[in-house]
Amino acid sequence: MNNPQAGWVPARVVGCFLGVAITVAVPLSARAATIYVNAGGDLQAALNAAQPGDEVVLAAGATFVGQFRLPVKAPGGAVITIRSSAALPGRRITPADASLLPLIVSNVGEATLFVEKTANWRIDGIQFGANVGGEGNVVHIQDSVNIVLDRILIVAPSTGQKRGVMGNGKAITLTRSHIAGIWRAGQDSQAFCAWDGAGPYTVTNNYLEAASENVMFGGANSQSSANVPSDILVEGNHMAKPLAWKGTAKAVKNLFELKSAKRVVVRNNLFENNWTDAQNGYAILITGRNDEGQSPWSVVEDVLFEHNVVRNTENGINVLGYDSYQPSGRTTRITVRNNLIIASGSALQLGSEVGVLTIDHNTFRQGYNFTTAYRGMVWLAGTAAPRPAQYAVESLTVTNNIANHNDYGFIGEDAGIGSGALGALTRSYSWTHNVMAGELGWGQVYPVLTMQPKMIDHVAQFNADSTLTSTSSYRAAGSDGKDLGFSGLGATTTPTTAILPAIEPAPAPAPAPAPAPAP
Repeated sequence: MNNPQAGWVPARVVGCFLGVAITVAVPLSARAATIYVNAGGDLQAALNAAQPGDEVVLAAGATFVGQFRLPVKAPGGAVITIRSSAALPGRRITPADASLLPLIVSNVGEATLFVEKTANWRIDGIQFGANVGGEGNVVHIQDSVNIVLDRILIVAPSTGQKRGVMGNGKAITLTRSHIAGIWRAGQDSQAFCAWDGAGPYTVTNNYLEAASENVMFGGANSQSSANVPSDILVEGNHMAKPLAWKGTAKAVKNLFELKSAKRVVVRNNLFENNWTDAQNGYAILITGRNDEGQSPWSVVEDVLFEHNVVRNTENGINVLGYDSYQPSGRTTRITVRNNLIIASGSALQLGSEVGVLTIDHNTFRQGYNFTTAYRGMVWLAGTAAPRPAQYAVESLTVTNNIANHNDYGFIGEDAGIGSGALGALTRSYSWTHNVMAGELGWGQVYPVLTMQPKMIDHVAQFNADSTLTSTSSYRAAGSDGKDLGFSGLGATTTPTTAILPAIEPAPAPAPAPAPAPAP
């Protein structure tokens, strides 16, 4: 029978300094240490002493005050783990688990943990406090490789905190974590943000709460086109804003935003609670921007947004082709499919020469327009000044969707409603097997194979959770033989809470026009 301990000598304490004990289990061919740091111990000394393969174990419930830096380390070698001494639940962490976690908190208005020009660290089961005055980032990652934040807890006090995690680097992961209370008066705030790192990025199974953008990629200068955030997976997260923030000075903008990003999958997330404040109430922004003017290579390309639920928002998704304030690259090859979007206002806004855009198999239960398309202004990288846009979308595909028509349905800038707007605001379009429900759309012309049922008949197609009834006429009615609209959550590699049963009823549809008075 094999001996699992073959090649190892018994563990022993080989050093102790300022409350730090180092226990080493020594294999015949390698070194691996467990460095214990108790309350009052020297955490920075422990971090400095850690070698590839080591574990730095912090006493659960202990508090470490100061600014701490992970030592500079080149890529390669085994991962160093910083973790709690407590046994942690095998799930997303919550504030109820705080007693199991050590607390690291800054004593100044800068980050409590700096992760700069280093590699191969895993931080698991640590609580981070807000900075003094709520300034800056709590966790600051820059030019680093293979950094994993697992089961971290950040809950800012009522005075707020500008940002939870700045994650600029390569192979950056945030998972099973809870970041809440993030806001900053007069400034943008994010639970997680990255703008200057090539990726890949993995943001999975977190609760993320922030006033301005719960999660954002882009928004500031990157060092070069090689540092456009790329290969991004955002899956199984819950992103929300507390309703108690409504009407307060929190600079609320949106729930998720892409300003500079390539090859992005956003899947199986719940996005909820967004309203007009510092922005116009769109929950999801796919809008390429060169905000600070030094990154004309900013683009948003190859985005798949699928199997998400967006609810209790004023407006749904805003897609912008080019920046108009600074020269930028283009937003193109965007697919929005199999999502449920419940909004009191408009479902979609499209403009400024978006490249290729596909809207397929979504259910929109919105209270105003289905889509507002406009030209706007564009400033292309390599040109001297902005110019008027020629169209909203170059190539638009809209198929197998369910939506309310309400007053204006698909409306285009200076182009009317329906087919006329589609033709005038795109260079080419494909529109088939869509529902534009309600009598308010009956006087408008849409492409063939557009269903326009009475609103009372349309509402009867849904269960209370916005899924289709078993007898719905929308079942198997798609161009591909599948059900129209949202088909529910897709297969996922991350744990996801049960989203659908909690969905509230859609906003009341627009009423049918009153009958004409009898002559």
